[in-house]
Amino acid sequence: MIEDNVKELLKTIPSDVTLVAAVKYASKTQIEEAIKAGVTDIGFNHYQQMKDLAPYLPPEIKTHFIGTLQLNKVKKVVNLNPYLIESVDSYELAEKINNAAKEKKRIQKILIQVKSDEKKHTGLDPDDFLELLDQISTLEYLSFEGLMTIPPKNEDPEDSRKYFKELKELKDKAEKHLEKHIQHLSMGMTDDYQIAIEEGASIVRIGRKVFDIS
Repeated sequence: MIEDNVKELLKTIPSDVTLVAAVKYASKTQIEEAIKAGVTDIGFNHYQQMKDLAPYLPPEIKTHFIGTLQLNKVKKVVNLNPYLIESVDSYELAEKINNAAKEKKRIQKILIQVKSDEKKHTGLDPDDFLELLDQISTLEYLSFEGLMTIPPKNEDPEDSRKYFKELKELKDKAEKHLEKHIQHLSMGMTDDYQIAIEEGASIVRIGRKVFDIS
């Protein structure tokens, strides 16, 4: 079943968009099935699950940290060598990641998570984005790769479109500000990933549709 789900999904996702399988509620066996079916990128929400499962993944699999990253877990997460940390929303967090990466003597790729809803506790206020971008550019062991957002839950997936458009506009602003191309827009999940792709997503994070989780 997971194999069929992945193959169907990959048919609907352009080749230049990365499917990140969000494994928050998936078992080790289910993750292995998804990889066998063609998943190349795995998204972890929690350090503990990443610690338990990441060492057993094939070396070519890229791991993404997509959940809220607590300051006291930064070093532990960086030590697991994630390809991308998608949920950076403050200079304090960025600096801690930078320091941990410096100890590992490697560059850590990150995305800045932008708030799409004022009620959300996580994510950066869009008005503070360019300021954080300038601060992060001084951290030599971080590589800023793009932006991420999680829209509010809506009955109608079409309601997510405005948040995706806003993130794309921020990306355009950042490219102008930095005078360089920015690779990633991570946006879109099971219910609204196709709309996210229409609005320029380069990464979609999908769990339920991969693993048949209701």
